[in-house]
Parts: sequence; structure tokens; C-alpha cells
Amino acid sequence: MIKTVFEEIDKANIKTGTKLLCAISGGIDSTVMLHVLDDFGFDCIVAHCNFKLRGDESDEDEKFVKNLAAKFEFKFLSQSFDTYKHAEDTALSIQMAARDLRYNWFNEMAKQHNCEYIALAHNSDDQIETIITNLVRGTGIKGLTGMSFVKEKLFRPLLFISREEIETFAEQNTIDYRNDSTNKTTKYSRNKIRLQVIPLLEEINTSAKSNILKSVKYLTDTEAIMCEYVKSCKEKCLNYIGENIEIDLRELKKCVAPETVLFELLIGEGIPKILASESINLINSISGKFTSFFNITVLKDRNSLIINKNSKHQKFETIEITNSEDLQILENYGIDVKYSDDLSELKINKSNSFSYIDFDKLVFPLKLRSWQEGDRFKPFGMNNFRKLSDFLKDEKLNLFEKENLKILESDEKIVCLLGLRIDNRFKISNQTKKVLILQKI
Repeated sequence: MIKTVFEEIDKANIKTGTKLLCAISGGIDSTVMLHVLDDFGFDCIVAHCNFKLRGDESDEDEKFVKNLAAKFEFKFLSQSFDTYKHAEDTALSIQMAARDLRYNWFNEMAKQHNCEYIALAHNSDDQIETIITNLVRGTGIKGLTGMSFVKEKLFRPLLFISREEIETFAEQNTIDYRNDSTNKTTKYSRNKIRLQVIPLLEEINTSAKSNILKSVKYLTDTEAIMCEYVKSCKEKCLNYIGENIEIDLRELKKCVAPETVLFELLIGEGIPKILASESINLINSISGKFTSFFNITVLKDRNSLIINKNSKHQKFETIEITNSEDLQILENYGIDVKYSDDLSELKINKSNSFSYIDFDKLVFPLKLRSWQEGDRFKPFGMNNFRKLSDFLKDEKLNLFEKENLKILESDEKIVCLLGLRIDNRFKISNQTKKVLILQKI
């Protein structure tokens, strides 16, 4: 066992003497891990979480780990948690609440004590349980590769060692440890997998566990190949436009397995798995369909999927602009405000980003508001009214652009669609004395 652990640590290029925050529960896995890390000469800090879930048994675990740290002359850190309250506050299961609490605390302590890694005592049986759990929940290929020996600050020295090998090592070296009574209950899904599912799999095939671990190796290599392919697809079909991510569906459909590529692209952009899965249905849906999760929205817009991570879906409250000085509030909405008193020196930029407005035609107070159904205006260059909804359709604005569109209004007349088009009634002419210039920035 020691030989295997040493070889994997050597492959990972983790040097003797490296400072580690060691997550020690007092159970057999973490206690054996601490003995092994001490043998290898690592600079260890012992960190113990007391989740207060098993009454006196939890407190006895903490005392045991404290004494263990003293035996090795390692610094000891402990933290007690009100796990039930955290689970209630966050609507998480007890197991997930405990996981949330311990990882947050481990990361905080590792940073505070300048530890290069957080050592966790997961073994190969834990790996198998994780893979089965992920498979049942539904996962991409990443979920079937399980946990990594080293990932960022997380370091799992025993990941390639079985629980049976750990038990043998503890017995041969007379290592004392604590038994968690909840490990025998099938109340938790992971325990059901350990105590019921895996034994059934071994009845079907006695090599079930070793075969699953072999598959992990194959899948890890497959994932590396897939990541390279997805990377090449990303270069062809994904673009960043302002605060949005846009995926060209024409290019996506040229990829092998476009649905899987889309899932991986979205996951790579930090989109939750549940939303990434639902977004697959948008590939062949009609334009305008969308799916959301919290403040993230994925929209089908003609030949693209547009992802906005900050879609708030909140009604914009009308703002009253009482005088010309208050017009500076438009800068909060990406509009630069300037004036010109000399029409002969004014150089007109024909880009839609610029709006040139006859200032003297404005009647204060003005209103800044969202557009709404029933709005009508005279687009620049036209003398007839047009429905704003029809105009926006012709301009091919997507849902996010429509949501963010702001209107400047004077005396119940639309002055301009900010950054898009002015109303013909407020255009400048040879008689204009003062020009209000609004530029979308």
C-alpha cells in the first residue's frame, strides 16, 4: 500500500515537507492517511469538523483527533457546526449541508495557514460509490471519471487504495481509530450504494469493483480526447458578445454529437448542469423559446443560442428627468451625454450608436422607461407612425436586447430608443440652435 501511495505522490510531483491541511474525522481512512503522511515527512496541520450530529459520539471523535494530533505533534484545528440549521437555511440535505460547511472551512483554514493542499482521505471504494451516485443522478462524461488524485488544492493520497487494504494496514500497524455508527445505516444514499448496491454488483461479477476502476481510467483518457474536440468546436461556434455568450447553431450542427458538445460547452462556461441539459431541447426549437435557472437564461434566437448570466426579469421603474443636468443619469445605462451649440461645426456620425436631438423640442420633465406593447413612434426618416413592436421585430432584436431597451419620452412622445433610433419629430434641422448628442458606449 505504501509503495502505491508513494508512486502516485511522486507522479503528482508533491514534495516531502509540503504543508498540508489534513481533514481528519477520526475514522479509519483519515487516521491511516495521517500516519502515512507523517511517514512521508509532510508538514501537517490536523483539521477536524464536529457536525454535532451524533451527540456524545461526535464530541468523543473530536477528543480522539485532538489527542492524535498531539501524538504526532501536529497543530490541531477544530470547528463545530450547527448542521441542522445550515441544512434548513439552505434547503440542503444533511449530507450536502455538512459537505458545504466542511469544504468552506477547509478552504478558509488552508488559506489562513498557508497550506499548499487540503489532504482528503477518499479511497478507491469511495471513488466507485461517487461514480455510481453520479451515474444515477445523470451526468456527463466528467462525472464518470470520478474524483482526481490532485485537483487544484485538493489532494487525495489514498485514492488508489481500497478500503480492504486500508483495514489490513491499520491492523498490521495496530492503528487505533473511531467507528462512525451511521456508516451502518442505509438512511443515506451513499451507504445504500456501499452496503447494498455494490455487493449485488459483485454477485453478478466478482470483479465488479476493479472493472469499474479500470473504466474510470479509460473514461479519463476519453474525456481528455473529448475536451480537445470540444475546444476545437468552441473556437468555431462560440462567441462572447457584450455580456452575452452566443453559440452559432449552424456551426454546432456540423460537430459530431452536437447535443453532447453543447452540454460540454455550457458546463465549461459555468452553466448549471440542469440548465445545460434543458438547453439541448432548444437546438431544434422555434426562435424565441428560452429556458432559465435563477438569473441565467438560454434563449433560442434564429440560428443562435444566446446565454445571459444576469437576466433579472425585473420590471424597470420609470425615472423622471426634471432638467438638462439630470440627463447625466443616462450614463448609468451606457449612454454618453454631450451638447453642441454650433451646428456648422457638428460632424454627424451615421452610426445607430449616435442620436442627434433638437434640444429645444424637448419638454421637461422627460421620462426614461422601458418600451411596452402599444408604443408608437415615427422612426427617423419617416413621417408616419409605426408600432414599436413591429420596428423591433424588423431590427431583429433578441429577447435580452428588448428587455434592456430604454425609451426617452417627452410630453408623452417617444424622443428616441436609446442607442438604436430617434423619433423623426425630434431630429435636428437648419433651425436647430442646440443639439443633444446621445452616444451608446
